[in-house]
Formats: sequence, C-alpha cells, structure tokens
Amino acid sequence: METVTQQTATRNRNTAFRWHFYASILVLPILAVLALTGFVILLKPTIERIAYHDLLYVANSSSSLSLEEQRSIVESRYELAFVDAVVPPRDASRSTQFDITDVDGRALSVYVNPATGEVLGHIDNDTRIDFVATRIHGTLFMGKWGDYLIEIATGWTLIMVFTGLVLWIPRKWIPGSLRRAFVPRLRAGGRKPWRDSHGLVGALGAPLLAFLLITGLPWAGFWGERVWTPFIESLDSGVGGPDEEPRSGEVAQGPTETAGLTVTWASGMAAMPSTTGDGSALTLDRVRDIGSDLGMLPGYAIGTPADETGVYTLANSWPSPAQDERLVYLDQYTGKVLAETGWETSYGSLARATSWGIDAHMGRQVGVINGIAMGATCLGVLVSCITAPIMYLKRRRRGSLGIPRRPVGVTLPPWTRVGVVVICAIYPLLGASMILVWVIDRVLIRRVPALEAIFTHTTSTP
Repeated sequence: METVTQQTATRNRNTAFRWHFYASILVLPILAVLALTGFVILLKPTIERIAYHDLLYVANSSSSLSLEEQRSIVESRYELAFVDAVVPPRDASRSTQFDITDVDGRALSVYVNPATGEVLGHIDNDTRIDFVATRIHGTLFMGKWGDYLIEIATGWTLIMVFTGLVLWIPRKWIPGSLRRAFVPRLRAGGRKPWRDSHGLVGALGAPLLAFLLITGLPWAGFWGERVWTPFIESLDSGVGGPDEEPRSGEVAQGPTETAGLTVTWASGMAAMPSTTGDGSALTLDRVRDIGSDLGMLPGYAIGTPADETGVYTLANSWPSPAQDERLVYLDQYTGKVLAETGWETSYGSLARATSWGIDAHMGRQVGVINGIAMGATCLGVLVSCITAPIMYLKRRRRGSLGIPRRPVGVTLPPWTRVGVVVICAIYPLLGASMILVWVIDRVLIRRVPALEAIFTHTTSTP
C-alpha cells in the first residue's frame, strides 16, 4: 500500500502525464515536420554535392575569365535579368554563382564555368531542396501565421520535454524502475518495449532538444522580433553602429538576400548605408580584390547595388561559426567601407550569445561533432514521434479515447506556479495557448457531462 508521500508523487505524475498528453497532441505533427526538415537542412552541403554536382563543380583550371565577362555572358543568356549577387569560386574546382532575378520575377542561381564562360545551368530557388526545407521549417508554407504556430509549438514542446522527464525519472518504491529507465525491455510484450524506448530516447535527447528549441526562438516572428530583439537593442548589447557613421546616413532596409548572400540574425538588426558619390561604379573584379584585401573568407558573396545610391555588400558564407559572421558595405564608386557588422566589430555580448546559439542550432559552431549532435537529436525526435502514437494505441482501452483523466487532490507547489507565470510572461503566445487549454480543461469540460466523464477522476500513472 502506498504511503501518503507516494500517493502525492503518483498524483503529481498523473498531472504531468495529462499535460504531456496535451502537449503531444498539439505539437507531434509539427515537431515531426521540424525534425525532418531540420535534418535536411543539416545535410545541405552533402545534398547539394549530390543533387547539383554538375552545376557546382568544374575541372580545375589555372586561368579564368573576369567576373565582368562572366556577368555579361549570364545577362546575354538571361535577357532583362538583374544580377543580385555573385559568389566567386572558393577554389579552382568550383563554378561561379550568379544569383539573378529573371524577367518573370523568378529567383535563379546561375552557374558559370569560370575557365570557359560556359553557362552550366541554373537552379530555381523556389524549388531548391534546402530552400524548400527552410521555408517549411520556418513557416510551414503558411506565412506569418505558420511562424506563430511554430513558436507556440516550440513552447509546448518545452512543456512536453519537462513533463516527459518527470515521467521517465525512476520511482524509488517500484523495484527495477532504475534499470528499466536505462535498459529498454525490448523482448517484452505489449507496450513496454515502446514505452521504455520512447522514455530513454526522450530523456537522453531532452537537453539537446531543449537547446534546439531555445536557440531557434530568436527567429520566431513574434517573440524574436517583438520581444528578444528589442530587448537586446534596449540594453545596447546587439549590433552597434560602425566606428564612423557613413556620411550618406542610413536607410531602414537591408540588402537583398539571395541563395548565396544571407544576412545573419545579428547583422540584420543593423541599418544599411547608401552611396552618395557619382561616376562609374566599380567592377565586380575590383570589388572582389577589395574583399580579399579586407580578409573576407573564401565562398563570400558580393551583393550588387540596386540603383545609383546602392552599395556593394560583402557577406561571408552562412551558416558558419558565429566568429566568422561578417557583413561589409562598400561605396559602389570609391570602394570605401561605409559600415561593417560582425563578431569583432559590432556584436554585443547578448548578440554574440544569440548568434553562437543560432549557429550551434544549425550544426556549424563546434565542428563536425556539432552537426552529429543536432542530427542525432532530429532522428531522436522522429523516433519519439513514431513511438508515441504506437504507445497510445496500445494503451487505449477498446471503446475509449484513452485520454489521461484528471487526478483529484493535486495542488501545484508554489515554485511551479511561479514558474508557469514567468514562462507565460516571457513567451506570450505560449502563455495565451496555455490559458486557453486550461480554460477548456477546467471550465468547458466540467460543463459538458459527456466530456467530464472522459476527462475527470483519477487514473494510474502511465
């Protein structure tokens, strides 16, 4: 017979199970999509080498045409197209990449053999494998509402991780619980192998999954844009201005992002300068030489001026270690550096921490082991998303919905209630959704007898 302490622990576990179930219903489909697309994004270099090998790679050659000659070839091949950015070959085995907007408004990446000027072909970036995966990962192809939905799902996944750990922690009064927590009973019948495997994979992956969730939030359309970024700027710990303000002043919009030129999270907070000079614009080859003199890393992109007041933009390839993030704006007529953002020049402490977390989230911060850890976490999430519904179906009694019933006599400790209030205040969308679920659980269900019969009374722990 259970002691009073054991009964309290059991009721608390039942409460955790109920919220774990709610969180799972809300996030499992979205979480599976995010894990799958995240895994694809992690494998981007490998996928591109296989899928686009004939476009990306050329035979080594000691001679090459100038970038301006190559641009002329692209512009003659794609009439009325505008060259948005150029990625010079990072080594002798790579082609030159021209990111263009064609006459139909399509964003294309055109690849040219620098030795011969042959146009190897193009990729429509609306169908590019990693671009499609990134858009699904960021918005579920639902625009801003999809972004908000992912943010809510991220918060509920954190709840799912916490309650899952509560359920996994071995119970001292049950013999063998410690061993079962770490050694799945794979030969047992029923749902035991699935439950043990689900719990072990979830527990081992919980720290990394929580890290992925938290480091992904700065991208969120609501919390990232309206809470975190303004908070960093208010503390002057984001991206400061250049050492010398450009004479032309600053404009609000940033450079046009392309397949080759990406503006990182922290650099995106800085304003973009404009050119005030006149005369003939510098050639791409001259700008490339300036980039080399400035120490830009091989594989960096050159963003072209949009008009006579625009600037050249030099951007190191991303994703990359946060220390390599760098964005330089050049006067298109003189080549003078108008502004620069980057780890060394402008990132404050919070911007550095956030950028470090984002690049670790992308698997690029701490070498190969970083990518392996993030990839293993994605696979672990997929395993959990598969085993969870199997466990539910095996647990559900015939003729019932199998929904965990509400335990009675449960009072949350003060620290838990304070924690919930703090989380709701920090993550407003999560807080609003939690309040909605709580109202449904505590008010609506109690007013509908049929629902009350399903959701109330005590039940055994999972």
